[in-house]
Amino acid sequence: MITAITPKLVLSLILFAFAFSRPTLCSAFDTPGAAEAAAVDRANTEIGRVYKQLMSQLASQQQIKLREEQRAWIKWRDQEAARLATDGGAAGGSAYRVDYSNAQLKLIRERTEVLRHRLKKS
Repeated sequence: MITAITPKLVLSLILFAFAFSRPTLCSAFDTPGAAEAAAVDRANTEIGRVYKQLMSQLASQQQIKLREEQRAWIKWRDQEAARLATDGGAAGGSAYRVDYSNAQLKLIRERTEVLRHRLKKS
């Protein structure tokens, strides 16, 4: 059985294909904080790259010291980001996620610059 191709059918197929092929066009459906979380992921990738470069240039004892320092910094970063998000007025939900991610991003970028400076000195 062959179904006639009508303008209504063609339009429906085009709209269907467009809706599922370009989901990023409608950012209204993005989870609040998703863009900020993606920026944090990119910043974490960058700090990881700089950290590895620095570690590769350090002696064994210096590597141990930097590893401990970095672990302590990560704990502090998470606590500080939570404090900053809460102090910014976010009590929870999506506003908290956005503020927390923005605080983390700021702290990660600052730490990355510190590590870069150390890398240049080594």
